[in-house]
Amino acid sequence: NGGVAYETTPAQAPRALLPMPQSFAEAVALFAERMEPVVTAHLQASVNLVHFEPGRIEINPMAHAPKDLANRAGALLTEWTGQRWVVSISNKQGQETLRGQELADVAKKKANAARHPLVQAVLAAFPDASIEAVRFAAPTPETETEAEAPLAFDANLDMPSQDEDL
Repeated sequence: NGGVAYETTPAQAPRALLPMPQSFAEAVALFAERMEPVVTAHLQASVNLVHFEPGRIEINPMAHAPKDLANRAGALLTEWTGQRWVVSISNKQGQETLRGQELADVAKKKANAARHPLVQAVLAAFPDASIEAVRFAAPTPETETEAEAPLAFDANLDMPSQDEDL
């Protein structure tokens, strides 16, 4: 008959929209979850947050941040949440980077751990030892918060190998 055949495909199901991030850290976590490692890394370590509210982020990027970071971040957040996001550039100082905040928190935990009597005893017994990481055991019914949980720490003790004499 000379008719034309058309191939049809089922309509794509609409993508489920993600919840609106309620903080800058939640927004950055969304980039990590959605497998955007370059954007995630720059939002963590290359920008100072000036202002955040759902739908609006104001950042002060460092010189090494990509020039299109704000536009890309806004476009992706808009796509993922279905609500318009504006990410703008500011000359205001803003907060320390998320990475800087994380490093400061780790340093504070190490300093607090170093004041613990058991840790001081270990450090005294092993002069070359250093605190490598600080963790808190999971809270129990008796200790409801992380701060009340027992302290656990990793140390680099530079112990002699089993082949060496003690």
